Amino acid sequence: MDQQFLFSLDKETNPTYQTLPNVFKEHFHNGEEYIFIHGNNRKRYICLVKNDGNKIHLHGDEWAKFVEDNVPAHITTLHFVKEGETTFYVTGYDKVGIEGPGYERRIVGNRVARCLVKRTTEGQILPGDFLQDILKDTFKIIANGRRVKVKHERVQLNENSKERSNRLFGSGWDKLIADLEIDVGQLMVFTNLGDYNLNLALFFTNGRCLYEENILPTMLRLPSREIPPYAIKDKRSKHICSWKGHDSHDNENNVFYAELNGPVSDCYQLTIPVEYCDPHMMHTYGKALLMHDNERFPVNVKMVFDNSQPGRTNHVKMTGNWRKFGNMCGFKQPKMMRFKMMNTSVEVIEGKEVRIARFHVC
Repeated sequence: MDQQFLFSLDKETNPTYQTLPNVFKEHFHNGEEYIFIHGNNRKRYICLVKNDGNKIHLHGDEWAKFVEDNVPAHITTLHFVKEGETTFYVTGYDKVGIEGPGYERRIVGNRVARCLVKRTTEGQILPGDFLQDILKDTFKIIANGRRVKVKHERVQLNENSKERSNRLFGSGWDKLIADLEIDVGQLMVFTNLGDYNLNLALFFTNGRCLYEENILPTMLRLPSREIPPYAIKDKRSKHICSWKGHDSHDNENNVFYAELNGPVSDCYQLTIPVEYCDPHMMHTYGKALLMHDNERFPVNVKMVFDNSQPGRTNHVKMTGNWRKFGNMCGFKQPKMMRFKMMNTSVEVIEGKEVRIARFHVC
């Protein structure tokens, strides 16, 4: 699955519009009219996508505002990291590969900082600001499922300058570049995961990333920005995941959205959307287990019949103490919840077989 791509920021067309590389058109775009992006400020921007038949562009007020808020003047390269379906974390690098404006681990997922470099000979040179306050002389690099220990040292590349860089070297590094066939000059992005761990992502010359990595979602900030009119009916635009490290956003398969609000809490019941019920045969389930981080909360699932209106579509509802569930998860009402069915099972309860659906709720 494609997750990341790099391309040059067009200084002449921005902030009016940015032409995306062919990699986006070939591997990431499915005809959407807009995509969700966020950057260092952890705010969501819902950017319009224009396909002129030849190239795809990001444009409009949302894109212009994103550039203003998240892309400093010294940035020359943009890096899109897919965190969910049509959802990207976007960062950027200056001409020497330093990420700007940078961020801390407590702010964005499990990442501390990134840098963009080309493979060098006689060890790998990294910008001096990327790794600082180093107390150990070894790092562990994670790349394409491999974990390799490499040596590290601070080096002074120019004797006329006090500026120091970082150098990775040793048998571990030599073996890694041989195993992954990393050519001299190949684009690489290092991510400082903290605790002397570095993630390494490799890129083709067209900006496409070679391998998958474990990408955790950005914890977006509340309150959210105003939703543009063209996305107001999209329930995804109202949802913000509050489950730190939740890694089940790679697609929208088996997903529905429903709002936790006063009526749901007061009536102890939440209606599952009809368009979800039929293909997933929700009327055949008797219970559901809701999972949020370490919390587990059982609810009943039942079909509700309206005998006074025979022609009306019957509804499937989840019944339970929704206020208690919301408090357990730290949800503030109103909260647009995302339900993703993870698996199902059958259990015998009081002598009867009962189908149980298990959902991640965030």
